[in-house]
Amino acid sequence: MVTSRGTVQGYNGQALVDSKKQVIVYGEAFGDSQDHYHVPPMLDGAKENMSRVGYDKDCFEGKILTADSHYHSSTNLKKCNEEKLDAYIPDKDFRKRDPILKTKTLVNPKAKRKFAVNNFQHNEAKDEYICHAGKTLKLFLKKVRLCNVIYRRYAADKNDCQGCQLKSRCLIQKKAKRRFVSVPLVGTCDNLTKPMIEKIDSKHGRQVYNRRIGIVEPVFANVRTQKRMDCFTLRGKTKVNIQWLLYCMVHNIGKIANYGANYGAA
Repeated sequence: MVTSRGTVQGYNGQALVDSKKQVIVYGEAFGDSQDHYHVPPMLDGAKENMSRVGYDKDCFEGKILTADSHYHSSTNLKKCNEEKLDAYIPDKDFRKRDPILKTKTLVNPKAKRKFAVNNFQHNEAKDEYICHAGKTLKLFLKKVRLCNVIYRRYAADKNDCQGCQLKSRCLIQKKAKRRFVSVPLVGTCDNLTKPMIEKIDSKHGRQVYNRRIGIVEPVFANVRTQKRMDCFTLRGKTKVNIQWLLYCMVHNIGKIANYGANYGAA
């Protein structure tokens, strides 16, 4: 798994949490650091748990589900649609579009934002893009599909970028040798990103999504800090999953001790 501390042998503990008292409805440990495919197994597991205590198989229909941008993928969004959930899963550029950021100054006044697609001028006659330094980005790929959106990709010359004074503001990664610009053309028939962006960018959508951090993050803080389970001590998915579920159970027992067993779930 790739983490902030480098690549490690480890597992990704997942938890689906109810919004009323932060009870873990379902938990599972995965051997994958990316969350792009975790919503389907988490929802299926939660539905199985709910059915065991007398709930119908469609008990999640119409319920709100929030997850951070790491879960934004066609697989996860499609599963939410199939389950008829009112899902709020933002894309990775969600914060950049926040209107509040437009009125705030940067923490570091010397820091400058990277050039975006709209900072490049399009020469329609030659179908090329011109950067701030006056260099040309020529057509690199006519069509490329990312997250169910079809893009047209343009690329600059390596020599132009390496000797450019604006390189620090233009190249996305420090080790990049040249700049690419991907221009969205159209969403495919199964594109779920665009309607989710429109939904999450609405005033209501931002209000709903902002509740997420107060619902699920305290659960992981409790398990990791108060219960002192900051890392798994076993090997193999079966053993690690048992260890993770034991800590989830201890967390839930604490909720029962504080609130009782029959308060209901939101």
